Order: sequence, then C-alpha cells, then structure tokens
Amino acid sequence: MRKPSPSLTVTILMYNEEENIADTLRETRAFLMSAIDDWEILVVDDGSTDNSAQVVLEHNRQDGRIRLLRHETNRGMGAGIATGIDAATKEYFTFNAADGQIPATELGVMIPCLGDGDIVLTTYKGGRESFLRGALSRSFRLFLRAMTGIRFRLEGLYLFPTEAAREIGPSIDAATFFFSFELIQRGIERGLTTTMTQIECKPRRSGSSKIVNPLKISKVALDALRFGLKRRLGS
Repeated sequence: MRKPSPSLTVTILMYNEEENIADTLRETRAFLMSAIDDWEILVVDDGSTDNSAQVVLEHNRQDGRIRLLRHETNRGMGAGIATGIDAATKEYFTFNAADGQIPATELGVMIPCLGDGDIVLTTYKGGRESFLRGALSRSFRLFLRAMTGIRFRLEGLYLFPTEAAREIGPSIDAATFFFSFELIQRGIERGLTTTMTQIECKPRRSGSSKIVNPLKISKVALDALRFGLKRRLGS
C-alpha cells in the first residue's frame, strides 16, 4: 500500500517553450498520478509570443487539474512563482521550468525529505555545470552571503508549505529568481526548518536558456542588494 503523500501544487514556469512544454506536462502528470494522491499543475505563461499557451490549453481539456495562468508581458521568474503561489490550492508547492531539464521524477527524491524539515532544498548532482556556470554559481553564493547574510545553498527545485508562502509572499518585491531565496530566508527567520537533497538536471531538449544573460544577472544582483538593505534597516 502506498504511503499517503502531502497534497502538492507544481507550478511550471513557461516562456516561449512551445517545443518542450507538451513533453514536460506529460511527464509531470504521469509522475503525479503515480506518486501523489491530491495534486494540480499550474502553468504560468510569462508573456509567451509563440503557441505555448495553446499547447497547455489542449492538455487542460484532457485533464482539468492542469491549469493555465497568463502574464500579458514577460515579468520574470519570481513573478511567475508568486502567481503560482497565489493560485495554489494544495498543502505544498514547488516549481519547475517548462524546458524539461529537471525530470518530474526528481520530485520523488524530494517528497520523502519532508519528514526531515519544513522546506526541502536541492543541489544538483555532479557534472551538471560547465566551468563558467559553476564559477557563476560560486560567485553568486559568496555575493549572497556578503550582501544579504543568506547562507543556505539552493541550486534546483524546492518544496515549501503553501500557507506560509502566502503569508510571506506579499512582503517580497523581487521579480527575478531571487524571489525564492528571499522567500526561503524569510521562512527560516519565521522558524521553518530546512533539509537538503540532490537531484538530476539534464540538458535542454531544445532551445537555449533564457536565464543566464548579463541583464538578468544584474537584475538578480539588484534584488539581492535591496533585500540586504532591508535587512540592515530591520524590515
């Protein structure tokens, strides 16, 4: 008999992923049906200009637990996660990217860790990062520690209690992926505990990454600096 699982909202962040989203949805739905009793998939379309949204609507017609949420313009990864949190109806939430780099089956590694902490953080198993990306990750961790006091490590997905996220989310201004770091840090400051595990990350099926570019890195750095300033001011 399968052990009862917590209910789970999976938010899939999508921006011009017409070539990848169908496979990602099929894989995510198949995993959830096999492992989770009560679940939903929220696809946040962050201003796509291709046919990504139409692909999601086709899957919604097949299974109403797959829902499409749309941003009229491209607002950023953090804004997408915030939209998913606002719409989530399950006990825990996580997010994934529509590019399929992190297989949905890796959630099966994370969920059992909820017995060890309120928040499940992840890092990637060895061999995922190029030298340049690895150097950027290390530099970012040092920057976070110096500017914000954030000391936990996060590279991949995370599981977070939805109710706590709803309480914390309105205080977060970041629209970049720094949103997740601020959410987790504020959760820790409220007394939530963390645990860590490792997951796989594969190459993209098609297309190129939309995250690593100088403009987006500078926006993340600005969000971190703002958070650090708020910490120093006690807000």
